[in-house]
Amino acid sequence: MLGMCLFLAMVCLALSPVLATWLEWGAIALPTTALAGLFTFQHPGKLITRLYMGCAFMAFTGLIIHQTGGTIEAHFSAFGLIGVLLYYRDWRAIVAATAAIYLHHLILGFAQSVGVPVYVFNSGAFWLTFAIHVAYFLPFIAMMVYLSIWLRREGYENRNVITLANRIMQGHFTEGDYVSSDALKMPLISTVISMKNRLLDLLRIMPVPSAIVRLDTHMIVSVNDAWERTFGPLARRDIWFHDCPIWAESGTWDNLINRLQEAEEHLLDKVELVLQRMDGSRLLCELSLILHQETTPVIAILTVEDVTQRRRAEQTLHRLAFKDMLTDLPNRTSLNEELVAAWTEWQNLNTPFAVIALDLDGFKPINDTYGHDAGDAVLRAVGQRLQAVNRHNDVAGRMGGDEFLIILRGCKTAEQALAIGLRVVENLGQEVVLEGSGAVLRVGASAGIAHSAETGPRSLEDMTKQADQALYAAKRAGKNQAALFGLKQDA
Repeated sequence: MLGMCLFLAMVCLALSPVLATWLEWGAIALPTTALAGLFTFQHPGKLITRLYMGCAFMAFTGLIIHQTGGTIEAHFSAFGLIGVLLYYRDWRAIVAATAAIYLHHLILGFAQSVGVPVYVFNSGAFWLTFAIHVAYFLPFIAMMVYLSIWLRREGYENRNVITLANRIMQGHFTEGDYVSSDALKMPLISTVISMKNRLLDLLRIMPVPSAIVRLDTHMIVSVNDAWERTFGPLARRDIWFHDCPIWAESGTWDNLINRLQEAEEHLLDKVELVLQRMDGSRLLCELSLILHQETTPVIAILTVEDVTQRRRAEQTLHRLAFKDMLTDLPNRTSLNEELVAAWTEWQNLNTPFAVIALDLDGFKPINDTYGHDAGDAVLRAVGQRLQAVNRHNDVAGRMGGDEFLIILRGCKTAEQALAIGLRVVENLGQEVVLEGSGAVLRVGASAGIAHSAETGPRSLEDMTKQADQALYAAKRAGKNQAALFGLKQDA
């Protein structure tokens, strides 16, 4: 309000020539303005400054009344000046101003009545005129006091609403904000508090762990109950989030933020990574992260879903669908997909492959003599040996019963396939020792081989039939040997 004091001083200076009140202007306007500057710079916003400003306005009012000869229009300027005091919205400043204007009327008005050349009242009946002025001002002053209290209350409500809204925008959901019972009765504050409580309830009941992080400090603002149940309570929040114990690998948070800032719509959805609890145990999680740049400060909201059990279930289902549960080899379904892929590669890229059909020799007597548990042990041993003799790009699987199949990817010649088949037959013919009983069992194997480039298959079905026919030829020739389709081969 120093600017207003300067303005009024200039108004009074402009009025000085009217009744030659240069001396009064120097004696009142200049020191009043100087003191206003002193209070403004030494005690900004303090109560004493507000009280002085109220009195200063009244000093200018009195000076204007004196400079205009006490006309009724000048009294109306006092009402305008009191209205300016509403700038402070403080009833105490208005009371101080009222006291100042009443003292002005009392002292200078009395001085006028005894002949001092000042201009306050147009009438010489001092006490009656003073009483009329007091009564005249009282309703207006009461209205000003009421308005100042109401406006101050509204200003308090607005400031608190803005403060609470900013805290909500910054993600401060779980930290309590003290609000007095009187403030809670204010409609806007009550509405904002209700909104915050609803957001807090939503955050709390979210089933997935959630956290809000400030990006200017990279510190956690809020976490929900699911976060603390999953990762454990945070001992302190004044730590950089990239140093938080949840990161299994250093630099993960910085990498995520870089990706987030470059991502379209500033969103990362279901990023799979490994996180860890406070006790060091690890979880496979899907993390979603969104950046809110319209807030000050900028915040990031992340949610984490533990998918460890889901991935295990998916892996189990995959094994059930594509793995033979006894031998842990690919099952018939998986082998059929591999056959289609190998045939497609042969047709499109001219990459040859071979198929070896295997059938165990003497397996049924083992089941009949030693039981199905012994037969299962033999099948598991066969599975392990098939995995051991394969090249890295070959696929060996169980078709069912004691029938197996090997797909030789990138096998250039039938002779190479035949050599591999002979090696497999030799390996499978080694003895098997049963655990527990120590019984020594031996099974043989017969193999039939077809080659995509050299045995002339017209289709994938034709090629598997060639391998089966070669297998039957090997069995007819005495078993425990490998045969190439179209060529008799002794073991």
